[in-house]
Amino acid sequence: MQSDLLLKNKSVLFVEDEKEIREQVSEILTMFFKEVFVAEDGLIAYEIYEDEFPDIIISDIIMPTMNGLQLTKKIRQNDYNTPIILLTACNGQKVLVDAANLSVDGYLIKPIESNMLINTLNNAMRRVKKEQDGIQLASDIFYDVNRQELYKDGSLVFLGIKEVELLKLLITNKSSTVTKEKISETLWPFDSICESAIKNLILRIRKKIGNDIIISVRGIGYRLNNNDTLQKEI
Repeated sequence: MQSDLLLKNKSVLFVEDEKEIREQVSEILTMFFKEVFVAEDGLIAYEIYEDEFPDIIISDIIMPTMNGLQLTKKIRQNDYNTPIILLTACNGQKVLVDAANLSVDGYLIKPIESNMLINTLNNAMRRVKKEQDGIQLASDIFYDVNRQELYKDGSLVFLGIKEVELLKLLITNKSSTVTKEKISETLWPFDSICESAIKNLILRIRKKIGNDIIISVRGIGYRLNNNDTLQKEI
């Protein structure tokens, strides 16, 4: 096995209640990661997560105190960026469905094969790197994070300063609704603006990239379309 450049400067949190497996796998992980944190249950793991902010998390599902699905759900309340890979001793359909609903980056069946482990880790980190470079808002819409440029069908879309700021705000909070108050505070920190100013800004962006990418949540604010069934009228 050869270490991938995507992993060598990263940290990993490995959560497993069985001591022998925890020691064996953590030893393998030290070959690929700069730093390896270990925990024997989800409760301890969450405390480490809050203190250390690991780049990736690998967690067993069946554990005492707090299991892997509960740990993932707790993390996903505010964090959809950190990759999470789940381990299971079975491939039961319900377990896989529950894991998929929590936006995990993969799952591994015990006993863990080293090559499969590293391949799954690399795939998860590539997803993160891709999102850091840019985000695909739709099949024909791409936002370059580094250049702060929006492309439609490969062609640059001109955006005004406030349009860029709003789009960045929505992307940063892509897994949640951004309130109108938050938009106002971020885009106009020193001014008192009316709600129509936000509506007009949203309409201008929609004319350039389509109506389905930014979703209106009636009475609250706006969010990027994640295929949820939300109210689309402003």
